[in-house]
Amino acid sequence: MTSNIRLKNRLELILPGVATVVVTWLVFRMAQGLPTMCNLVAPCPGRDVRVAPALLFGGMMLAPLAAVILMSVVRSPAGWLVSLSYVALVLLAVVGYIVISFSGGFGVDAAWLIGLLVTCATAVLAYVGTVALRRET
Repeated sequence: MTSNIRLKNRLELILPGVATVVVTWLVFRMAQGLPTMCNLVAPCPGRDVRVAPALLFGGMMLAPLAAVILMSVVRSPAGWLVSLSYVALVLLAVVGYIVISFSGGFGVDAAWLIGLLVTCATAVLAYVGTVALRRET
């Protein structure tokens, strides 16, 4: 009985982090289709100009996610490390979306605003993870 409760608490700690990464990767993928804007003096950037920042920030999100997963395995997780990992996940999601958008130039349209709103909503997922951590300790 106790192990089922512990497993449920561990999943409540891990799932918001995994959901944050998956949602952010989907938004990064969606941002690849945003129209690019050309400067008058410079040629239009290539279609793949946003791939490198998406891979960079998407890859960097794996480190805080690994910290959350590893801390969920430990009997008494270090709360400050899990909270810091969730903050890092949200910051990487927001900054990554903005960098991806600026790398090819962009116009603020409905698709861009929806992507920004969904990216900022990852903060809610991180909050859910930290609430699960507070219940754990």
